[in-house]
Amino acid sequence: MLHAMDQGAGGRAAEPADAAEEQPVRRNAQEDLEYIRRMLAASGHLSIVPGRGIALIGLLALGVTAVNRWQTGPPWREQDVNPAGLALWGGLLAVSLAIGVAAMGRKARHTGQVFWSPVLRKALWGYGAAMTLGAILTGSVIYEGRADLLAEVWLGCYGAGLTAAGVVSVAPVRWMGMSFLLLAAGAAVAPPWAGLLLLGLGFGWVHLAFGAYIAWKHDG
Repeated sequence: MLHAMDQGAGGRAAEPADAAEEQPVRRNAQEDLEYIRRMLAASGHLSIVPGRGIALIGLLALGVTAVNRWQTGPPWREQDVNPAGLALWGGLLAVSLAIGVAAMGRKARHTGQVFWSPVLRKALWGYGAAMTLGAILTGSVIYEGRADLLAEVWLGCYGAGLTAAGVVSVAPVRWMGMSFLLLAAGAAVAPPWAGLLLLGLGFGWVHLAFGAYIAWKHDG
């Protein structure tokens, strides 16, 4: 009987020790899972590209193009800058950035994904570098009195940014970037009057087409 009590006491005494040994194992398993999740996020694809947001930006760009065409004129007047036309595109850029961030955040919540993920930071390196170059070249061509080159600068740098970001994103982003690069090549050889047409085709219709496709095939 005493032996059985000793065994029972020993068994009860062993339980806290076993629980204490399990805690480091659980912590290690949780740390391993977190590490695996971080590695998968870093090596994955950016899938929170907002198709609806891209399509909305396309609609706004078509509106800006129409106002340029019928009211203010394009951002250039022969080789000089047209402040009214340029201001519209600057406003469109600011509004588009706000729409893009808000739409990506909404899609991240809808799909249960992390917004500020390692793969998003990777995409922003390539995209941000190309857009920075676009800002530098925009200032340069305006300063040099060659504002008629704005169409190819904007189309080309934006296309390069999308193509770079598309390496870690869904495939339509890369194809959208290539479409902008083709339009930039067309703007480089087209007469200046065609620049506004190509801006509307790229920032308007290309955004609309690819935005609708991404919304359809990639959940919004």
